[in-house]
Amino acid sequence: MTTLRTRQMAATAATALPLFALVIAKLAWGSGLPPVVASHWSGIRPDRFSDTDTYFWSVLAVCIGATVIAGIVVSTSRADQALWLSATILAGWTAASVWIASVAATLRAGSPEAATLGFWALLPVLGIVGAIAAVALLYRISRNERYGPAPTLPDPLGPDERAAWTGYARGRWASALALTVTAAAVMSALLGALWLVAAFLVLAVVGGAFASITVQVDRTGLSVASWNVRWRRIPLDSIAQAQVAVIRPGDWGGWGYRFTPRGTAVVIRGGEGIVLTHNDGRRFAVTVDSPEQGAALLNSLVTPRPAS
Repeated sequence: MTTLRTRQMAATAATALPLFALVIAKLAWGSGLPPVVASHWSGIRPDRFSDTDTYFWSVLAVCIGATVIAGIVVSTSRADQALWLSATILAGWTAASVWIASVAATLRAGSPEAATLGFWALLPVLGIVGAIAAVALLYRISRNERYGPAPTLPDPLGPDERAAWTGYARGRWASALALTVTAAAVMSALLGALWLVAAFLVLAVVGGAFASITVQVDRTGLSVASWNVRWRRIPLDSIAQAQVAVIRPGDWGGWGYRFTPRGTAVVIRGGEGIVLTHNDGRRFAVTVDSPEQGAALLNSLVTPRPAS
């Protein structure tokens, strides 16, 4: 078994472990389980309560779902498996550990209202540690990554010639996020939770910014904009070369505006995009539809045709 496969199996086992811990805890406590436990905590004190069995079955469903997803991710060898497995570990550990901690704190205090988490508050931290470990074990920068050619225009531009190219890309995940949090903001407003409205609106704006982007290339360089607002620009004199590549979210740390050891990236979907190499060797990537002409124009602007 290869080292990578061993790490994949370890991450899958880490996702399944809270499922087993949850079932074992339920069997161990048996008839001694309290009928009601805290289902939400404000610091170390409970502020919401649920029926113990109902809460258990909800958490069990989350843990089973996380384990199944982890198995599917590993079996299909997804390029972004580090992100998926870190998410499944975090979901499973958080759900199971909060149920276990809630039951243990209730049994110790004698009633759910009097329960305090104490050192049990550290139990959910294991999920965060596990998620970080999954990324550290599985996130790899491919040393033999192949970029496409650095295209140029058939007829190079002269020093005084002007040209521009505009490309677009749309991200379904960001659109879904924007719609979901907008609906959540409306619900929060109806419930009078104004601070939640503000938080959800911020998320809606961020999600909307990545729902659709415009990439423009001209003599000033490459720029990225949302809603006609330019928020990222790469000056032409800092660009050494532009290439076309298949950009996979897992290779660049996920979706959104990413900072990775290989460079920065604007990733709103998987697929083709433009990868710039700066003069100092750093890279910038952006997903965009039909990137060949944009990359060709950039290369032609970087090395213009001498004046006749």
